[in-house]
Amino acid sequence: MSQNDAITRQVDVVAHDLAALIDLLHIDFLHRDSLGRSGPVADVIAAVESVGRLMDCARVRVLAQLVNNPMLVERLGHASATSAVASLAQISERSARTRLTVATAVCEDLTLTGAVVPAARPAVSAALDAGDLGLDAANLIATELASITGRAPSDVLDMAETVMVGRATGVSPNDQPMVAAVSVDFLTGEIRQMTAAADPDGARPREERATRRREFRLGTPDEDGLVPAHGRLLPEVGVLLAGMLEAQRRSPRFIDLNANLMDHLGEPADPRTPAQRRHDALGEIVMAAATADGAPSLDGLPVTVLVTVTAADLTNDAGLDSDAIGTITGSPFPASRRTIERFIDTGGYRVATTDETGAVTAISSTQRCFTPIQRLAMATRDGTGCVTPGCTSPHYTLQAHHVIPDRDGGPTALDNGLLLCFWHHQQVDTGPWQYRMVAGLPYVRGPGIPNWTRTRQPIARVA
Repeated sequence: MSQNDAITRQVDVVAHDLAALIDLLHIDFLHRDSLGRSGPVADVIAAVESVGRLMDCARVRVLAQLVNNPMLVERLGHASATSAVASLAQISERSARTRLTVATAVCEDLTLTGAVVPAARPAVSAALDAGDLGLDAANLIATELASITGRAPSDVLDMAETVMVGRATGVSPNDQPMVAAVSVDFLTGEIRQMTAAADPDGARPREERATRRREFRLGTPDEDGLVPAHGRLLPEVGVLLAGMLEAQRRSPRFIDLNANLMDHLGEPADPRTPAQRRHDALGEIVMAAATADGAPSLDGLPVTVLVTVTAADLTNDAGLDSDAIGTITGSPFPASRRTIERFIDTGGYRVATTDETGAVTAISSTQRCFTPIQRLAMATRDGTGCVTPGCTSPHYTLQAHHVIPDRDGGPTALDNGLLLCFWHHQQVDTGPWQYRMVAGLPYVRGPGIPNWTRTRQPIARVA
């Protein structure tokens, strides 16, 4: 029997055993009593994962010939080993690169004389064979050590490899338990700190690479007008942005202890996904930054969203909210009447007069725009947050809203204005919340609050 035949037969045996295991898992996890106990479930997950790590090892070992014999890739009809593995294994090229990186680090080779060339990373190789080290962790260690190969002495590399493998598996070099094994996400930071410690140049090479690779791009709007954004942020920029988004999410909410607590229990959960909430938080942060003192300007004016629409289209009483009547500068897509009215509600408008050729002959000052003093008065009256129950957006990110819109003759006055966050202002005409002013005070009703309720109750001073 050839070696290939033996491997194929063993694979059939393993596949049969795995099929039996999968059947057992289907049967076992249908029973409620097994789901109610954390111990058995944790043990089963750990046991199955140990088998998965051995399968990962087999996936890596089978690539030894591709790693050591580049001509084999051409005979297989592929331009690169990555392409060959991705096609043969029916996986993504990213996953193929991961396997090839690990295979390069752990597979032995033969010289022309038949002498065995040991694996570049023997500790990683042994841990893979034992089923103690997963593919993701092995790729992390191999990649980090490769980044300093040639700068760090070989004995330092070997020591770093041993420590890294021990941290990833939770087992010391003498097979004694060290610390509990951790997830690869948690492990990444520690491994990179070890890499920097082993690198004679310290962390500087990585920082210089990061500086060269930093980027941020805005793409072309898609068919819905959404603008794709992608890039790589320097650590301090990424951490600061992540912190601001998290701070926006965690903005505290205060309720009146004198009110009925049950009134707040009926408030609906936020329907937005986490990604949508981060988008809206970023929008609020950018809008607040654009109006802050010292913010950059364009042509001497604050950066703003420029929307154009003809007066005839805007004042057409027969028009529908969905009518595409305006344009947003920088976007190739038209804007609906409802969107334009929301922009006017937030930032007012200017009237530009043109002659018969289209030349602008006059432009007015901003109209229908709440002044900073009016916004401050609203925050004092309503509290320093969005008036929608349950919303925690802070006051400096809010937008002033005309309760009675301009089309219905509503004035730009304190008794017709309230503060809403970016999300609730977008939903003011279509969302579940309704707003109105009574004697100069805002009232709201919606899910869990069926009756018109004042958004902020006065708190009497205790004598």
